[in-house]
Amino acid sequence: MSTPTITHATPAEDASTGTLQLVVFSVHGERYALPITAVREIIRYITPGASGAAAGAVQGMISLRGRVLPVMDLGAQLGNPCEIAESTKILVVDLDGRSIGMIVDAVEEVLYVDAEQIETVDSDGALSNTVAKVDDQLIVLLDANRIRAGV
Repeated sequence: MSTPTITHATPAEDASTGTLQLVVFSVHGERYALPITAVREIIRYITPGASGAAAGAVQGMISLRGRVLPVMDLGAQLGNPCEIAESTKILVVDLDGRSIGMIVDAVEEVLYVDAEQIETVDSDGALSNTVAKVDDQLIVLLDANRIRAGV
């Protein structure tokens, strides 16, 4: 499956229709998503260089068009590091005005979901408390603030 090309930022939620636009990706066979407004771009995997700050989920740094970005392994933050393969991607994500790279197993699609497909669940300490129900599958909507706490 080819990587979706995101050419411009569009609202994550269209107030007139009540739909959310999400970037859907996988980590260890599970589907996750972020609002499209949080994803600056999707790039092929680049091995992060060592940094003195690399610990836990943070794998190191990459240089992207003159900007140095910390790169975290989302799989590691979820408890099991991603295995690097040809499908591995780095999502360049804006979290509270700060860009980071997130290693994911694969990017699947850009998806529109209706607000009524979103459900809040109890999850202390998890990276999310929201799930989208699409057909017969669940997509975990990650909380950017909880991700940032791990970087």
